[in-house]
Amino acid sequence: MLNINMEKVADIITDVADSQIIPRFGKLCAQDIHFKSKDNPVTIADKEAEKELSTRLLDLLVGSKVVGEEAFDKDQSISDRFSGDSPVWIIDPVDGTKPFIAGEPFYGVIVSLAEQNQVIASWLYDPTSKEFITAQKCAGAYYKGRKLSVLPADSVENMSGILGWRIHNSFEKKGVFLSSQSTPSIDRMYSSCHDYARLVVDGPHFSGQTTQVHFHSLLQTCTPWDCSAGVLIHSEAGGYTSHWNGKAFSPSHYGRGLLSAPSEESWHEIKNWLSSCCVFPE
Repeated sequence: MLNINMEKVADIITDVADSQIIPRFGKLCAQDIHFKSKDNPVTIADKEAEKELSTRLLDLLVGSKVVGEEAFDKDQSISDRFSGDSPVWIIDPVDGTKPFIAGEPFYGVIVSLAEQNQVIASWLYDPTSKEFITAQKCAGAYYKGRKLSVLPADSVENMSGILGWRIHNSFEKKGVFLSSQSTPSIDRMYSSCHDYARLVVDGPHFSGQTTQVHFHSLLQTCTPWDCSAGVLIHSEAGGYTSHWNGKAFSPSHYGRGLLSAPSEESWHEIKNWLSSCCVFPE
């Protein structure tokens, strides 16, 4: 496995956030925002941050390649890079573009590194608090020097979680409306960076997020830039993640849905609960 200087990568992420993202927070003009599709905005901060992150990370690791969210939007064939022998940086330059545009601090920068289609290092960064959560494969997940762990599994009705909007819609079509008062307790989504952080950190972190949850689930949406870093961090904190068909996550597995739970046994219990209202992709 590659020997990566985690601190150097963190320094690059911090520098790029300071130069390309934070100065634009709450200060975007109409011409700074475009839409990749009807409800999928992209800003000048996304584009410029991805460009600079790509350049600096490629310089840091000679022979590596990049799969970035904005580059993928223009050329989906770049996902073929996961099948090659070169290590691949996976970049979400501004995760949570909508809250970023709205001036809400629930956004972040997500970077991970994959080798042979397996994630080996991860960084979740909150530019507002300037805090990182990091992980290396087989070396644990850390926040402020503290090794992280997931919440212990419990019966489904006693657990708490975050569900993607498609799952919420599936329940509502069945006449079931989920909330923090429901069983299990369902909390709101923020951004992938913040939501994966809440699976592993048990106290105040990332712009005031305080509630740790047991599970996180996406019915179909599953992209390498949203999920790769968080899945490794969750795994290194002792959790279990799998696609609905039981196969392990890999960065090239675009759009297959995902469930992260405290353990394999609780994963199956949560899936059984969700199956009452959801039809899972293969």
